Amino acid sequence: MYKNILAIMLLLYAVFGEGLLDNLDKPEPKPEPNPAAKILNIDKPSDIVLGDVSIFSDLITDPNDRAKIAIFNYEFAERVLSYDADVQQINDVYSLAGKLFFKNTLVNKYEGLSEEIQQLLEKLLTDENHSISTKEKESINKYFMGISWILINER
Repeated sequence: MYKNILAIMLLLYAVFGEGLLDNLDKPEPKPEPNPAAKILNIDKPSDIVLGDVSIFSDLITDPNDRAKIAIFNYEFAERVLSYDADVQQINDVYSLAGKLFFKNTLVNKYEGLSEEIQQLLEKLLTDENHSISTKEKESINKYFMGISWILINER
């Protein structure tokens, strides 16, 4: 009797069972996070900083550029804390480092990007040339880390 039941079950499976096992729960692979997010360990910035730097998430659309610009701004933010410089020198360092790092890959690619960077620096440092204080360096660090964070965590 058990042999008959087993034979009928195997026959039913052979006829109707194709794809039956496909309905079982399968673990879904987790989406691969942004590669820059693995490299950069940045704490989430305050809502004020995020509000001021959110424009960069809208401007920079290419995922590869987002990762590269995030890494660049992260390095700038880390290094600016040790600079003994004035406002003009900070502008020069950022501009020249950007030209060396990106070469011509970003030229005319993102309309308004350079203007937004300039406006952010003016907001943090004013447009008057003076020696950068420790508080100003910390603000630059905080805001440029915010740019990095928003580029690797948004979209």
